[in-house]
Amino acid sequence: MLALLITAAAPAAVEATTDPDPAVAIYDGSVTLRLPEGWREIPPNVLEYFTLRTAEATGGRTAESYQYGFRPGDPDLEFSLPQVLIQIREEGRISYGHFQRLPPPADVAAQPASPLTDHRGSLLRELQLTGVTFDRERFCLRVDSVMELSIEGRVVVRSASFLTERGLLTLHCYELEERIAATAPVFEQIIDSVRFDDRIAYRPRLTDLWSSRHTAVALFALAALLAAAALVARRRLRAEA
Repeated sequence: MLALLITAAAPAAVEATTDPDPAVAIYDGSVTLRLPEGWREIPPNVLEYFTLRTAEATGGRTAESYQYGFRPGDPDLEFSLPQVLIQIREEGRISYGHFQRLPPPADVAAQPASPLTDHRGSLLRELQLTGVTFDRERFCLRVDSVMELSIEGRVVVRSASFLTERGLLTLHCYELEERIAATAPVFEQIIDSVRFDDRIAYRPRLTDLWSSRHTAVALFALAALLAAAALVARRRLRAEA
């Protein structure tokens, strides 16, 4: 069933063009973004159900919540690819100096306490961090990952975490690896269209330059991966029930 849903959504993503309609406002109107033609907002109840089920599947270990989501096709489906999930974290302003000197992806994966090692197992055949970069102009942490899931196969996750005066706003973009070449430009259009108003737009400070730690990178880089792993776990538990 999942394969049919994924396949049905593919043409809309590949052929998508920027919608001429006004930008979509989120986060109490403080953020706007433009969606491809044919993409629709995922209802809050679907996002809430997704969060509860993933938390249940992992015994409460993974309870990532998403405030907004968008995908082509039927927005009421529990899960289908491609899709973009948006996560808002209001945990206080983060100094961009933390991300000025990023470690290579291999070093993040090799850390003893890394979520990459903690969640690899029968559900995740392979979990690879392929890129970690920081866009100084937009104050955006970009993380690229590839997961080989026991059911869906290889899934690419493109995450973009924008620093704000309140914390982070992250877009998690999911697509099957075999389709990412066609869908990646669509994801980039969405990410490039994100705009912040003065209420939360990140304002760099001189003191930010004094921070060069990158220990927070592993914490922010893998939220999308853990959510996808939890989804697979939930499906397996339901299948075995």
